[in-house]
Amino acid sequence: MSKITSQSSRVTLRQLCNLGLPAPVLLPSLLPAIRAVVPATHAAFFYCDEQGNMVNMYAERMLPPDAMTRYYERHYRADISAFSSAYLRLVAASDPVSHRTISATEKAGEYYREVLSQLAVGHVMYGIVRSPDNGREPIGQLSLYRGVGDAPFTAVDAGALRDVMHYLGRALMASPYAQVTAPSEQIAEEAMAVLDEAGELLFADDAWMRLSRLARGEPISPRESRDEPRALHEFLRGVAIAAKAAKKSLHVVSSPWGQFAFRHHSLDGIAGGKATALVVSRLATEPVRLTEGASRLDLSAQQREVALMVALGMTNAEMAEKLGVSVNTAGYHVKQVFVKLGVHDRADVARLLRQA
Repeated sequence: MSKITSQSSRVTLRQLCNLGLPAPVLLPSLLPAIRAVVPATHAAFFYCDEQGNMVNMYAERMLPPDAMTRYYERHYRADISAFSSAYLRLVAASDPVSHRTISATEKAGEYYREVLSQLAVGHVMYGIVRSPDNGREPIGQLSLYRGVGDAPFTAVDAGALRDVMHYLGRALMASPYAQVTAPSEQIAEEAMAVLDEAGELLFADDAWMRLSRLARGEPISPRESRDEPRALHEFLRGVAIAAKAAKKSLHVVSSPWGQFAFRHHSLDGIAGGKATALVVSRLATEPVRLTEGASRLDLSAQQREVALMVALGMTNAEMAEKLGVSVNTAGYHVKQVFVKLGVHDRADVARLLRQA
């Protein structure tokens, strides 16, 4: 990664972490931003309690509920100390960042076959995220993954992650169960599934299971996995009924992970003509979308900071205090952003960031 690209990625990550939004709202955007700093194929964040038990998680790749149940029964519950002790060892280590490659012995085992290989994991980097209040209280574990055919993580990668860990503590300390209050309108990602009359899945694309589980809003953890398949089935059946009855067949669900819109479409000629297509859209909060938009425009790091503050409705005085400059200097920076973007007022800056 070039120095310019790395700096740009760090700016985006810092901006996301400084938005003051609930952690679950940030994680779908935060993990890709971290992967831009430390290249990885996918990532996850695990909330853990003081005993090292996993109590909630967000992952870009998840085991399906039935596979999560098998993991719980055969690996997690059978030896709950394995995850807990490994996590607590990472917490106790002097360095918050570590990495390893899955060994040949591990690849021959059942855990690799049933879990790690399903998630395409060959190399892992761990980061213990701590509360910024005292720098000691652990919040949970960040995991970055690379595939078997990818290069292992290096000391340089570890250094890059170590440099941004303090941002993550600020962003992820919020409760993973807090409801989202920020407005959500723009679609961040979508997935589709086809259900029969009884609510059984006939087809689902890759992102469906992850998004529908987030929309349900209950903790995703090994302890909850035994009941999750049944509960998720009932949730989706209820969503399909609500969406079918709703105006324009649109049903919006709020959960700690954000807002999700379900659209219903009746399908003819499938499952006796009574099949239902459900499209779920994860709606991104406005500040997150503006931050991501700023990262896609041809602006310097400082100009991106100013453009985002303008789009978020901050005054020159507020920007001056945040940047540590005079009000006149803040006004100068705003004018420079106007020139760079070819606009004439603040509303146009927000519009361009949304479009980006």
